[in-house]
Amino acid sequence: MTRTGERAVKSRLRTPPWVARIEQPDGLVLGAGVLLAPDRVLTAAHVVRPGRPYVVHFVGVPGVPGVAAVVREDEYVPERNDAFGDRSGDLALLRLAQPLPAEHTTRLYRLASPHGPVSMYGFPAGDDGGRWHGATLVAARGRDNQVQLRPQTPDELAAPGFSGGGVVDHETDEVIGIVLSVDVGPGSVFSYMSPTETILSHLPQAAVWTEGAEAVDPALRPGVTAAAGRLDVPFATELASWFRGEGWPVLVTVVPARSGRAWTLTRAVTLADRELRTQQNTSAFSHDPPETVPPAGGHDLALDVKNMTAAQVMDRIAGRLGIRGDPRPERLGALRVPLAAVLVGVDQAAEPDALLGLLDRLAQQGARLLLVFRRPGDRSARAAESFVQRPLRDRWARLHRELDYIVDELGPALDEHRDRVSVDPGTRHLLDQAEAGVRRTRMLRAWVAHTPEREREPRLADLLFTFEDAAERRSRRLEQAVQVLDARVHRREELLGRVTAEWPLCRERAAAEGGDRVVEAYRLYELALSLLRQTPCDVDAAETAVRRFVGFCSGTAPGPGTTSGRGGGS
Repeated sequence: MTRTGERAVKSRLRTPPWVARIEQPDGLVLGAGVLLAPDRVLTAAHVVRPGRPYVVHFVGVPGVPGVAAVVREDEYVPERNDAFGDRSGDLALLRLAQPLPAEHTTRLYRLASPHGPVSMYGFPAGDDGGRWHGATLVAARGRDNQVQLRPQTPDELAAPGFSGGGVVDHETDEVIGIVLSVDVGPGSVFSYMSPTETILSHLPQAAVWTEGAEAVDPALRPGVTAAAGRLDVPFATELASWFRGEGWPVLVTVVPARSGRAWTLTRAVTLADRELRTQQNTSAFSHDPPETVPPAGGHDLALDVKNMTAAQVMDRIAGRLGIRGDPRPERLGALRVPLAAVLVGVDQAAEPDALLGLLDRLAQQGARLLLVFRRPGDRSARAAESFVQRPLRDRWARLHRELDYIVDELGPALDEHRDRVSVDPGTRHLLDQAEAGVRRTRMLRAWVAHTPEREREPRLADLLFTFEDAAERRSRRLEQAVQVLDARVHRREELLGRVTAEWPLCRERAAAEGGDRVVEAYRLYELALSLLRQTPCDVDAAETAVRRFVGFCSGTAPGPGTTSGRGGGS
């Protein structure tokens, strides 16, 4: 077990002093909270209301009585649905009448692309002492970037008493957010967390109680206002598409400093950051074309790499992802959520070639990269060729080969097998789907072969990905269908070999016994043989005939004019 893992396990064997249980004055438990400052407790807004009295208990600090608390209007962000119907907000800060010692507090921690196992502390009904529940972070949802939590076991679904409770990341042993809500519908297994950076976008005053690297370098966020520059609409549209995860995962572009493109870039980086995107700056661009506005959470890190070494860049990436002690590129491949990073000034880095080598390894592991060069030239052109053009051509070529394999190899193999043996009724649907896949792939291959180059641009790579997924599904289904039929072909050959080998001995034995046994043996032999040689062969009917023939020959099946079989060797 790693040192970090040991630390996380130890923390879950005790009740942290920062855990708060929030009650009404009459003792009714409403939810949980996190002590961020001696006199501040962070919780979910639906747990409390401004101006009402509450009592907060700190179950991890023995001997401390309940503390009176209230919520002010300027520290209360109620849950709302935005224009798209996504949930937003649901955060509040309770002010304690009597502050606690500072050593009982904890800090929020910024963590990019939450992933992996976490624990949350809350108070299910009847358990005033509280307990830990385990969960796995699944993915961000909605424009407020609330994160889905899947319980590790069905009994660990976050009950209402967990609302407002802290969520601790196992890798870093840090509080990375709070529980907001629980889906209580039929079959629901999810609860939701507001991550630290989303909390800060609604409650910026909580930044003083926050640790962890900010996503955006100060040099890349000079305070975006509506009058700060002129929007380059085509470039803004291209950037927003990349931040939405559309098109080719690596975008290489040239953005001179102090230019209109530079302002457009900083605008996009700011709006795509969970912490920096606020109601104030989004309203400033409310009249911009919608396609130019990126989603919040569109990147994990925006870094000005001027004068930085490759090792320093890797350290910054590892820090944002919560990787401690061993920041190797290989560790990023194990992350459930791919890295999305903006790197500005790649050509001005201390080691441009070494940095590009590192970024190439990250790209091969699935990272999404926006690589910004300050000047056009050979290095930016080579990067565009290496990260975009060549791999894109290779993927199209590989798709061609996969389509050829389906149409020219798997399709004929399926036809050849279906000509030899009939279809098992239980697998007919699979085989019909496989045949339909060949027909559709034949049309797709013709379309791809005549696709104009403009349809193969990086920004339209989602079309390529769709085709690749379809080809993979069809190839897998065809291989399965051929395998099913191949098993029936082999069974037919086994039955044919058994009948052929059995016939000489059977004929000799029947002749020795005399009577009509020779005639019956020959009839059963011819019936089995004719069914096996029929094309396509009905393997099930043939196997029944072979069993009757072999049974008759071995004496375990009745002969003509008899009512019971006679023993004999096979």
